[in-house]
Amino acid sequence: MVGSGPAGLAAAAQLNYAGHQVTLFERDDAPGGLLRYGIPDFKLEKWVIDRRVKVMEEEGVVFQCNTNIGVDVKVNDLLREYHAIVLAGGSTIPRDLAIPGRELKGVHFAMDFLKQQNKRVSERPVIGEDIPGNR
Repeated sequence: MVGSGPAGLAAAAQLNYAGHQVTLFERDDAPGGLLRYGIPDFKLEKWVIDRRVKVMEEEGVVFQCNTNIGVDVKVNDLLREYHAIVLAGGSTIPRDLAIPGRELKGVHFAMDFLKQQNKRVSERPVIGEDIPGNR
């Protein structure tokens, strides 16, 4: 399983329930994808995600975080090691709009701020790529 956002978690759980051994690869430092880094805590507290991940780990799902498929692990290695691959990656490329004022200083994409703020609230390190304008 590549990607641990809502779709990745759901697919991993279903495959695990069906009796498959599941390894879930996540590029970020913790599972959850959009759930963890795109939704503020006042709308979704992260202990909910942590609780679900813990249950899945106890059921046998293996989580491998800080692993960017295609960079840290080559796709050919996945094809050799696993019988099937599910791609459940979200999009980290925002849709830019050609509107007046878009080019002004201080105008950034929402996900850049949401990821950074969610890391700060969770007391996780904020690295250069998490800071708006450092893509």
